[in-house]
Amino acid sequence: MARLTQPLTLKLLRAYSEAALTNANELVQEASLLYANGHLARAYFLAVAAIEETGKGLLAFDAQGRNLADPRVSTALKRAMETHRDKIVAAFIGWLPVSLLSGEDNMSVVNSMIDLISGREPSMYTDIHPDGSKIQIPSERVRDAEARECVHRATDCLAHARNHVSESMPKPRTRAMDQVFAMKDNEIRKILETKGFWRYCNYIVQAESGRLDIWKAIIQYRTKYFQKSKVDASDKT
Repeated sequence: MARLTQPLTLKLLRAYSEAALTNANELVQEASLLYANGHLARAYFLAVAAIEETGKGLLAFDAQGRNLADPRVSTALKRAMETHRDKIVAAFIGWLPVSLLSGEDNMSVVNSMIDLISGREPSMYTDIHPDGSKIQIPSERVRDAEARECVHRATDCLAHARNHVSESMPKPRTRAMDQVFAMKDNEIRKILETKGFWRYCNYIVQAESGRLDIWKAIIQYRTKYFQKSKVDASDKT
């Protein structure tokens, strides 16, 4: 995304979401044509690009429920739209519940998502094997089944994204949701991996008669303990 000099607006995000999904549709069609004509590596690459554009469209749609006046939210959104991993993950968010309902192995979908994150560059560019023994060539690295599966995933992700955008409205996000969204991934991961955080959540559940706002809990724990290096809050709640 080019460097923006003006704040993001609802009007801009609506247009951006639609443009991204339209481009994703064109990329899926082109990937299908390439696959049909035996250009497996390029079909794979364009299918991954289509998935990324789908994710970008969903990120722009979802952001319409966020506090765009908060510069931290806008910065986090721009960062997500520029990150291959974040766009691919966003594209699969709508697909995972459907895969569960259809009886599809959910882990196969998750594994496919992980493969797509790491497989984009090798499908387009030559490289040297890590051990220096040979040149890695895209046409030799992408098999028929992989290209076909990637085009299939791109088609499904786009279809579910279109349904989501046409049949629902962006959900308003709470202040805590926006705060977590604006946090860096590494900080969120460290908090979620801290035992004290889950003890803190258990304390809240007991104090609030079974209710837990996980987003608010993350922010509270971060402020009260994590940022002060008091990562074990079990005796301080």
